[in-house]
Amino acid sequence: MSTLDSIYNATQQLSEHLEHPLPNKDDARSDYLDIIDFLLEKRALKLATLVINEGEKKQAQFYEIAAMNEVIEKKIKGVKAEIGRDLQQTRMQQSAETKYIYSYNAPSVEGLYFDKKN
Repeated sequence: MSTLDSIYNATQQLSEHLEHPLPNKDDARSDYLDIIDFLLEKRALKLATLVINEGEKKQAQFYEIAAMNEVIEKKIKGVKAEIGRDLQQTRMQQSAETKYIYSYNAPSVEGLYFDKKN
């Protein structure tokens, strides 16, 4: 198998893996992201050893890899956005819980005089 074929296969594996949605459970989510990271590293190593030879079959394969790469980038951005939304939601929950728990630590209003003027 040529280097280009192995890059094509790695790109295809990554694309197929990204077809599945991001899991909700933490362990499954971690595994999902680890697989993405592994496939990206595997593909990067193969791309580093690529020697470009011209040919019609190879050129068509280059275009196919480039098209798959665009789809992969969009899917990875979607996964990143979903993780960002989850982080923001978690931060908001923690903030709300903190405000609820420490609600009595606010400065007291004892000793203040409110003047009522009509």
